[in-house]
Amino acid sequence: MLNKIWPSMIILSILFGILNGRMMEVNDAIYVSFKDAVEMCINFLGVMCFWSGMVKILKHTKILDKFKKILKPVVNKFFCDETEKAKEMITLNIVSNIIGIGNAATPMGIKAMEEMDKNNNSKKLSSGMNLFLLLNTLSIQVIPTTIISIRAAQGSQNSGKIILPVWIVSIITLIITMLIGIRILGKEKNDECS
Repeated sequence: MLNKIWPSMIILSILFGILNGRMMEVNDAIYVSFKDAVEMCINFLGVMCFWSGMVKILKHTKILDKFKKILKPVVNKFFCDETEKAKEMITLNIVSNIIGIGNAATPMGIKAMEEMDKNNNSKKLSSGMNLFLLLNTLSIQVIPTTIISIRAAQGSQNSGKIILPVWIVSIITLIITMLIGIRILGKEKNDECS
């Protein structure tokens, strides 16, 4: 779908620029946006490499075992029929999201979904997969490192000022998710686990 929307928007923008005699401005905007995108990627690359490496290190330490013990009752309750490997990837994904490195959480989330899909005999997403998507999208963050690093890369004077609003939004979305999503999907999951 997006592979149709984005090219359509680009073509319409170029046509609009031609029809209004503003093609030079469209051309300038394209080159400025390329430059800005490359600069942001370079600024952000170091932070991404650092946190992705930290997650790899985390996988080989006892810290992950402590996180697993804390999250094990929740993961086992809602993902009881998943493999241990899937549960480990789910746990890593949740931990990565909690410490605010959502980009490093993505590979773990993909691996968890692949593991859960091996167990799924249907062409549709299982309730466990739906629940995992919901929890992953929720992305509770205690330390929003990605947002802080983006703000710092863009020259923010107080990049950590975002922490309190992120906590408030995380708590609100957690409550909404718990009341709506987990109740519905969790009930289906509990029926499967019984």
